[in-house]
Amino acid sequence: MSVIILKNGMKKAASKKIRPLQKQKRPGLEINMTPVPDTSPLKYPAEGKLKNKVALITGGDSGIGKAVALLFAKEGADIVIAYLSETKDAKQTQKEVESFSRKCTLIKGDLGK
Repeated sequence: MSVIILKNGMKKAASKKIRPLQKQKRPGLEINMTPVPDTSPLKYPAEGKLKNKVALITGGDSGIGKAVALLFAKEGADIVIAYLSETKDAKQTQKEVESFSRKCTLIKGDLGK
């Protein structure tokens, strides 16, 4: 059985396998995570609901934003991804979006400023 160390230093028994802690500064790189997050929409049956649309996705380089970008691309949308500084993750997401024969434009910067 695994042990979880809580923020207050207390220990707690874990009933299931725990993923290793990620030790990265924020924003972190998805490509450095172990295990690498699975954001692929493999089993989703596309219906072309977003054909000829363009989606702007902030934070689309990794995590939930990446999953949304891939699903929108699978539905037929071209994608614009705005990201902070994770260029490697953004380029990987761009490659995956383009595998659905969709355009993907990357914009590096903080849209909140």
